[in-house]
Amino acid sequence: MEREYLPLLLASGLFAAPNETEPLDDLRMQKGIFLLTMAGNPDWRDLFSFSPYDWGPYSSDLARVLAELIKAGLLTKEPFPNRRYMQYKLTHAGEHLIYSILPNLSDTDGIFIRQVRNYVNSRPFARLLREVYSAYPEYAVNSRFAS
Repeated sequence: MEREYLPLLLASGLFAAPNETEPLDDLRMQKGIFLLTMAGNPDWRDLFSFSPYDWGPYSSDLARVLAELIKAGLLTKEPFPNRRYMQYKLTHAGEHLIYSILPNLSDTDGIFIRQVRNYVNSRPFARLLREVYSAYPEYAVNSRFAS
C-alpha cells in the first residue's frame, strides 16, 4: 500500500460510524495511523515512523503526508460542530481515489480501519491518551499530558 492511502482510508466517510462524537482531528489522525501501523496489517508497519512527543506517538512523516494530501486536493480540514479543532475530510477527488483503492483492500483490513476510526472518534481526548499510553507506555515518555 502507498503510504498516503492509509490516512485517506482513515479519513474516508466509508469507514466512519454514523454516531461519531469526536472529530478526526490532528491528534486522532496521529493516534489512528499509529494504531493501524502498530496493530494492523504487517505490511503497514513501516509506512510511518513514530516517536514519543508532546501528546504521545507522533509522526512528522505523517504530518508531511497530510499537508501534501491537502495541497493535492485529496484531503481538507473542516470545522466540527462545537469543537475548536478542525477535522480531516476527504474531498471528492479523495473519495474517488479511495474507490480505486478499495478493490485491493482485504475485508480484514477494511474492518480494522473501521474499528480504529470508531475507536479514536468515540473517545474524549484524555481517555484516548490514557488508553494509548497504557498500551504503548514507551510513547508516553515525553508527554505533556498529566492523567
